[in-house]
Amino acid sequence: MEQWATREEIGAARERLESGHTDYRRPAAYAVGVCRDGETVFGLTNVGTSPLPAIVLAIECGHTCGTATYELTPARLASAMDALAPAEACAELQHPNLVEWKRIAAELRERGGRPVAVFVGNLSDSPVDEHDRAFRAAIA
Repeated sequence: MEQWATREEIGAARERLESGHTDYRRPAAYAVGVCRDGETVFGLTNVGTSPLPAIVLAIECGHTCGTATYELTPARLASAMDALAPAEACAELQHPNLVEWKRIAAELRERGGRPVAVFVGNLSDSPVDEHDRAFRAAIA
């Protein structure tokens, strides 16, 4: 299995993924949340940070740019976690998105619900749906 053991290797992996995902532009903010009983909740949010998990998640969702939300399946969330897992080899960095995605996966197994990915292209964009509105409230 591929591993990215240094900051440089992580940077190179991010650049490779970004350049290979046609028309991709980094989001201003993004996260994975859980929708259950009509409410979407976010534990970890990313505003202007963590570009590697952003591109990994974008590839899994088919997201390229702008503001959008994507309902995921547990299998698609697991696929994103697998794609980000090589970064764990870099002990210099913490990996809060991977930790959060694993926590969400465990929560979904225990309590049900649906994972939801939200990408905000520009913070001045209007929310596109209820998941995006919940995300904007979480980052406010």
